[in-house]
This record gives sequence, structure tokens and C-alpha cells, in this order.
Amino acid sequence: MNAPLAILVKTWPKLSETFILEEVLGLERTGADLRLYALEPPSDEIRHPVVADVRAPLVCVPPLAAGQALGYAWRHLQLAATSPWPYVQALAQALKQRTLREFLRGGWLALQLRRDGAGHLHVHFINTPAEVAAAAAAIGGLPFSISAHAKDIYTSRPEDLRRRMEAARFTVTCTEFNRQTLVALAPMARVRRMYHGIDHAEFHPRHRQAATTPSGQPPLVLAVGRLRAKKGLDTLIDAVRLLRDRGLALRCEIVGYGEEQAALEARIREQGLHDVVALRGKLARADVIACYARASLFVQPSRVTADGDRDGIPNVLLEAMAMGLPVVASRVSGIPEILRHLDNGLLVEPDDAPALADAMAQALSQPAMTRALGEQARAAVLASFDNDHNLQVLTHLLEQTHAHTTDCAHA
Repeated sequence: MNAPLAILVKTWPKLSETFILEEVLGLERTGADLRLYALEPPSDEIRHPVVADVRAPLVCVPPLAAGQALGYAWRHLQLAATSPWPYVQALAQALKQRTLREFLRGGWLALQLRRDGAGHLHVHFINTPAEVAAAAAAIGGLPFSISAHAKDIYTSRPEDLRRRMEAARFTVTCTEFNRQTLVALAPMARVRRMYHGIDHAEFHPRHRQAATTPSGQPPLVLAVGRLRAKKGLDTLIDAVRLLRDRGLALRCEIVGYGEEQAALEARIREQGLHDVVALRGKLARADVIACYARASLFVQPSRVTADGDRDGIPNVLLEAMAMGLPVVASRVSGIPEILRHLDNGLLVEPDDAPALADAMAQALSQPAMTRALGEQARAAVLASFDNDHNLQVLTHLLEQTHAHTTDCAHA
């Protein structure tokens, strides 16, 4: 693509969205000329050091606030004057769908994309960001595409998902489970699976080989992720209590932040596990790698919540597997696409603390087996989750879209 590729995200940068960061870095390694746009400013006081390696300039779409009213009005007047029919059509659609806020922000973005000379708009998340992107693309006459992930799929209305996918040139999503879900909703839409990739050199078993554990310390069980209900961390805490009651010595650390922190802290107190389970909070990437290196076992106890929210294939699961850690995880969503029971990890049903405890005890008591599982885990990640290889799916789709757009322009 000769014109810059615009990438719209909800927040940039975001500590928990390393998959977007890795995608941006991977696209820049291919020589792509990128422009980044964000709907919200960053809220994390910690950021990954590699964010500084991103060359793309960043533009923040201002919030809909009284202080921005004049700027928004001026931009929309320009769009209405220069693209009257697309503008009226997009406005009518927004009024029909009750998405006027997204239309207003999409208009601001449309003019910015025009000024920046963008040739294509790619948006992460198929909920609100995709609605903004669809409005911007419709007003500005720009092709756009979508990356759909997890919560954005399963907590959105099916009719909204269908409308956005049918408006987009294509949609990519990070698991086969997601792809089949989206295809069932919009059979005529172009939907492709594109697994996330991770940095295999950064997440490497050498860190574990170099780590030292003081003699006499019990093994460390690790979980990493946002403290949300779908992560099932309460089930992990219950499983740790069961193992303690069986007399199995262990430690458990949970790295992450989120709305479930107070509830998890209360559960730890209620179970009498204050000296066994620790909530580590937000950590930078180097510190998370140090946690992987010290751990004996990684646990991903994901679940499907009442509102349908669920994980796809969590990046932290891939990171742990790439580190050669033995893994216990739930049979949820896309997780069984990478984790195969007794081949490269152990799988249990979600919300089953006794089964999780049994699998954890099995992993902690059979070092030869778990060492083999860890080796197979890394091999599986190397085979299917290479960032540069998987990005070929996206770059190929973008090239096809560019060729089609060029052909239409010359017709």
C-alpha cells in the first residue's frame, strides 16, 4: 500500500493489549507506513518499553465534551460541504441505529484520515471502535476492516456485529471458535482467522533456566491477566485451598489488575490463604517474565460469564507456553485450539475447583511429565503463533483490498 495504513484502537498504549502492540511492531517490520488513532488516552502508569520502538505517529480523537464542541462542529460542517451525500447517508444510519455519538466521533476521524492521506482504516475491536470506524469510512469513502477479539464479540448484539462485518471489507479474528461464531452471524461477510503472535525470543525458556529458587521454598503457581470474572481466578483460589487442605505445600501469585480485585482479596481472606496467595498488581513486561521464570506451573482458569464474555486465546497463556512452563487451563472458547490435554498441557472444565486442584497436583507432583508438557507447549507456540508469519494473513487481505480499490478507481 502506498498510502498510509490507519489503525484505530480504543486506547493506546494499553498494558494488557500486547497483541495490538505486537501487531503494530510486526507491520512496521514489513515496512508498512502506519498512523495510529485512539479513542481514549492511556490509563496505565506502566507501559511496555517496546512502545518506544513504534514509529507511527499517534492522534487521539477528542472526547465528546463541551470544550470540543466547536472543533467537532467545524469538522462536520466541512464534511457535509465536501461529501454531502455520504454524510447524509451516514447520519441517517446513525439516527436509525441510535449511534449518534459514534457518528460524531467518526466524522472527526474521517476528516483527520483525509488530511493524513490514509488509504485504509483497520480497527481493533468490533464493538464501539468498529462503529466509529464504520462511520468514518462511510463519510470519507475509505475502505475499512476489523480485528475482532473476545469480549467485543460476545457482549455485542448479533445484529450490530452482522451490520459491521457486512460494511467492512474483511474481518479477522484470533481463534477458529470466534471465526465460526462470526460466520454463523454473517455468512456473506469475509471473515478470516488470524492467531495472535508473540515474541518467541523474549519469552524463552532460558529465563527459567537462569532463575534460582531459594531452597525449601514450595513451588510457585502463577496466573496472569486482568482481574475480571471471565478469568475464573476465584476458582483458582478455591483450588489452592483444596490443595492446602490436602497438605500440599505451594505458593500462588496472581499478576494483574481490574474490577475483581476487592472480591479476590476478600476470598483470599475468607479461605485463610493470605500467606499462600498474593495479588501482585500491575507489572511491566520484564517483571512478568521474571514471574514466569520463577513459576513451576501456570494456570488459566477461564470461564464464560453470564453476559457471554469469555477469553479467546489469552496472550499470557501463549507467553507461559513459550517459556516452556507446564500449563493447566479451562476448556473454554479457543483455548483447546492451542492446548491439547496430556500432549502440551492439562485441560479441565471451567468452574470446577476440585478438577483444577487435581490437575495442579498432578502437574506439581510429576516433574518428568510436566517438563515434557512444557517442551511440547513451546513447540506448539512456535509452530502456530509466530507474529510475523500470522501477520501475513492481514497483509495479504490488505493488499487484496488495495488492489480491488485501485481497480474500481480505474474502471
